[in-house]
Amino acid sequence: MKQRDEPRPAVPGSFFAKLMLPFAVPILATLVLILAGDRWPRAIAPGSGLKLAGLVATGLTAYAAWRIATGGLPDARVRRFAALLCCVTGLMGWPVWSTGPLPSINGAVLTDHRTVVMSLDRLQVTHKSRSRDFYHWAWLSAGADGTRHLSGRYFISGQTHARLSREAPARVEVKLARGLLGGVVVTGLD
Repeated sequence: MKQRDEPRPAVPGSFFAKLMLPFAVPILATLVLILAGDRWPRAIAPGSGLKLAGLVATGLTAYAAWRIATGGLPDARVRRFAALLCCVTGLMGWPVWSTGPLPSINGAVLTDHRTVVMSLDRLQVTHKSRSRDFYHWAWLSAGADGTRHLSGRYFISGQTHARLSREAPARVEVKLARGLLGGVVVTGLD
């Protein structure tokens, strides 16, 4: 059995905790928004999600965590391992960024308000996971006026679902606005 010439690198005790930051930071940011009382509209229209913004936030968080964790560590093996683990934990945090804090940040500043008339295809009810409560959805189709990409499944309130079930309109008006990060926000449905 051959012994290695290089000694095993020593890392500080907080090294692995720092490498988990790319996953922990978006979770903590989401919790802060929940506890602070999120007052901005979060409903993102189908096809205009914040996946790219979430990927950018993930990359920045992973890079910052890597710099914090490896600052002052000269061993290249440790730095490579830290980069790999930051990438993995960052990718775990990507959906948290995209569905947690970023929709709230996107809804903080709304511009380009408009109303689009869409066809109501159908209504749907799904069960919440591990609950007796329900989610209510409206499947909407946009016309050919440049809003085709907005067609899809929209989350609606139980009251809106009951009203649409009762009235059964062929068309509904969807109020939209462009958010701070570029995602289209649903501000109302009539």
